[in-house]
Amino acid sequence: MTVLTTRPPAGGGRGVSVVRADGRLVRIRPAARADRSALLALHADASDRSNYLRFFTAGRGASAAYVDLLLGTREPDGQALVAVEGDALIGVAGWVREGADEAEVALLVSDARQRLGIGTLLLEHLAADARAHGVRRFVAETLAENVAMLRVFDDLGFAVTREVDQESVHVTCSVLPDESTIAAVDERERRAGVRSLAPVMAPRSVVVVGAGRRPGSVGNELLRCVTEAGFTGDVYAVGRADGDLHGVRVHHDVRDLPVAPDLAVVAVPAPAVPEALQACGERGVRAAVIVSAGFAETGADGAEAQAELVAIARHHGMRVVGPNCLGVLSTDPAVRLHAVPGRLPGLQGTLALGSQSGALGSALLHAAARAGVGVSSFVSVGNKADVSGNDLLLYWEQDQRTAVIGLYLESFGNPRKFARIARRVSRHKPVLALKSGRTAAGRRAGSSHTAAAAASDAVVDALFRQAGVLRMDTVEDLLDSARVLAGQPLPRGRRVAVLGNAGGPGVLAADAASAAGLAVAELSVDAQSRLLADVPKAVSTMNPVDLGAAASPAAVAAGLRALLRCDEVDAVLVVVAETLEHVTDDVTAAVAAAGAQADKPVLLVALAAPAGSIPLPDAGSGRFLPVFGFPEPAARALATAAAYADVRSRPVGRVRAPAVQAAPVRALVAAVLEECPDGRWLSPPEVEEVLAAYGILGCRQREAPAPESSVTVGAAQDPQFGPVVTAGRVGRLADRAFRLVPLTREDAARMLDELRPPGLPGDLDAPAVSRPALAALVCRVAALVDAHPEVAELDLGRVAHRGNDLVVGDAALRVAPARLPDVAVRRLQG
Repeated sequence: MTVLTTRPPAGGGRGVSVVRADGRLVRIRPAARADRSALLALHADASDRSNYLRFFTAGRGASAAYVDLLLGTREPDGQALVAVEGDALIGVAGWVREGADEAEVALLVSDARQRLGIGTLLLEHLAADARAHGVRRFVAETLAENVAMLRVFDDLGFAVTREVDQESVHVTCSVLPDESTIAAVDERERRAGVRSLAPVMAPRSVVVVGAGRRPGSVGNELLRCVTEAGFTGDVYAVGRADGDLHGVRVHHDVRDLPVAPDLAVVAVPAPAVPEALQACGERGVRAAVIVSAGFAETGADGAEAQAELVAIARHHGMRVVGPNCLGVLSTDPAVRLHAVPGRLPGLQGTLALGSQSGALGSALLHAAARAGVGVSSFVSVGNKADVSGNDLLLYWEQDQRTAVIGLYLESFGNPRKFARIARRVSRHKPVLALKSGRTAAGRRAGSSHTAAAAASDAVVDALFRQAGVLRMDTVEDLLDSARVLAGQPLPRGRRVAVLGNAGGPGVLAADAASAAGLAVAELSVDAQSRLLADVPKAVSTMNPVDLGAAASPAAVAAGLRALLRCDEVDAVLVVVAETLEHVTDDVTAAVAAAGAQADKPVLLVALAAPAGSIPLPDAGSGRFLPVFGFPEPAARALATAAAYADVRSRPVGRVRAPAVQAAPVRALVAAVLEECPDGRWLSPPEVEEVLAAYGILGCRQREAPAPESSVTVGAAQDPQFGPVVTAGRVGRLADRAFRLVPLTREDAARMLDELRPPGLPGDLDAPAVSRPALAALVCRVAALVDAHPEVAELDLGRVAHRGNDLVVGDAALRVAPARLPDVAVRRLQG
């Protein structure tokens, strides 16, 4: 490895940290003059084979000239990026402009660090840098035998063409990302991210830093919990005490440990955390959970101290959970990690929980245990200086022990990435999210709690809907829904039958089902006849079905089986009250037995009973009967299951770029920003030029059509969420729907479905605007703001018909410098 002559500043300088293929970290930053010696040494250390493949010659003279070329080239004519691991420079890539929109690219990675995805990371970031300076294509000359380099270009996911000339290959690689490019980046990030979190979620060894003898102190409690839970790996302790503590020898310094632990759980006062983390990094610890508070949640000084922690962790290649967090829990029998203070229940199950609040996370675990919900793992992310909900989704997506994911969120680190990850995860596993900050007061409180960034609740709703995330209103709703989703099959539809032994509770259950968006099924005459044949003493065979107070457990089971056979029923809600004839426990057992093999969900409401989950007999691993004390929470949980079934049944959809002319818009935007660096509103002719380039018909102000509709379409660059598209109506029937970009046609159609009333007319007495045409317009607007993030605001008013087309009566567009991160590159936050 090549050692840098100067160590980077504490903040890391320009550049970002990223996860390489093996899960460890590397920093990508611009090359500087001070790197010259290290770059020359990198080339000198390269093997003869690597040197030959890079320069087409066995000689070494070309490397010095190339290094000087890279360091002498400045944007917008070129750029060089280096990959740094700790103090070692391990790779370099550069582009040099060869034309208006073309650049030559070259790459070299240390022999010892090849096949770790570092070259791909360098080219990802190099392409983003080149795009920002108007480059559209990379070109490269490589030997035909350099299979590894050719594979790097192919793996990027960009459009690549090759021209073979005897022993060399001329490669042309687009640097403009499309859906397949972003999918390739996401897949690389998923694999690398899972590996990087292995030391957190499944460590082979753990050290508690800050373990003291005082009972009840956080460090003491953490060490006790780790040891008493039976962690399967090696346990170490670091603190001021001498001798043993909870059966573990206490060391005075992490650097004195006989081995480098995978995970450090840090519980020292805030001022001592940087030194503790530095010691962990020097010893080779892979990850740290920092439970200590006193960082970004306390204000500017705390945020600065937190940034120092991130810089230390990045320099040593560590992932960090926290600070200001509760800890980590895994019930995996192969791990048994209880790195959370306090005697928390650790019931094994399939619900993974992530919480930004430690206190709420603890409450979630206790409530889950009381309701019989077992967890696969729990992570409290606290201030999310590094590991966030996005990372947890990546890990739990592939975790075979996790069937349902529950999140408590106060903020989003990277909302666009969250949307992409959650959309993919929700196709296979339900994601339940409890997002605080619905009100201005809640957003202010969240900001002071875990340094959460406020976000518009309407945009959050749009994000969740688009990604297939099911938003929960309360903690109870989250756990109730998790019980149904984890323990029962998904309903095929929203038609529910209510079966009970009392009339009043059955009616309440039917009301609750309707209020939750379920349909109380109308049983056919044949279905009622079959039901009466199976339960002759039934008081009523209409839905809700009343078996009467004297109904035996066997009668309840028979009625349930009959309803499950009905084609017009997608789920059954059994509501029983304890009677003198039969105790509830007997009925519960009968319902569990009758529903054990059902392919439709069965929920039991045992009036006034505690919520719980009963394992089903002979139903295979993981199936159980959810029990509720009242109809309302049961109906809401069943409605959530139906909503998730809708998510699973949706067409995946693809972003289909409409035929546009992007080049004139890029030129116009560049000219405007050169003239006005802070941006400005475009003139009417400029707006017309932009709209025409994207196939949006407009008319001059004086030709504005009569307002047959007050329908509007717009877009804005949200500082957190990126481009947000809106459609709706203004006036006395004001209504709005939102979606994040990029947008599929299915997204646009579902967006319009949210508007009232169906059909999207303007006023009640005005003709409707064509929904397919309006959806197409929404997609064009989305394509515009996605391709040109400098379009800060766009408002298309008075959208109306002109023949078979939609025409925009008036439009306004503001251009401003883009400040959004590139979606086609990987980077860690912080």
